[in-house]
Amino acid sequence: MSDADVARIGDRLPLHRLDSAQTYLVAWDGSEPVGHAHVAWAETTLGVPEIGDVFVPVELRGRGIGTELSEAAEQMARERGHRQISISASTANEGALRLYRRLGYRDAGLPPKRVQGTIMARTGPMEVDDTLLYLIKDIAG
Repeated sequence: MSDADVARIGDRLPLHRLDSAQTYLVAWDGSEPVGHAHVAWAETTLGVPEIGDVFVPVELRGRGIGTELSEAAEQMARERGHRQISISASTANEGALRLYRRLGYRDAGLPPKRVQGTIMARTGPMEVDDTLLYLIKDIAG
């Protein structure tokens, strides 16, 4: 993404992990950015590609944007020769967990992970206190 793209997208979407991004996917509706997802290829919790920082504005949820972002990340992982992909979501984010399970993700067998403290986001330090559940999906084929 060019600096102009980042500025335009950043006006509409948080892009929290942009500074440390390995891959960032942005969903578009015409010329408007409507969602994003980060894909980490290395140094992930489960040792397989991991989708994170999935964001779709509240007013646009339920339109398939999250599904398209997840499927695009899965396709990229498949093209790179990976057989599995993972995703984490807050245990409190029932809508996201429902979506990921509908897309074929299953519990990865790890206990929920509590994350708390200060993290660095693109916009500066951000306090977090959350519990994450890790899900995994077989994508070979």
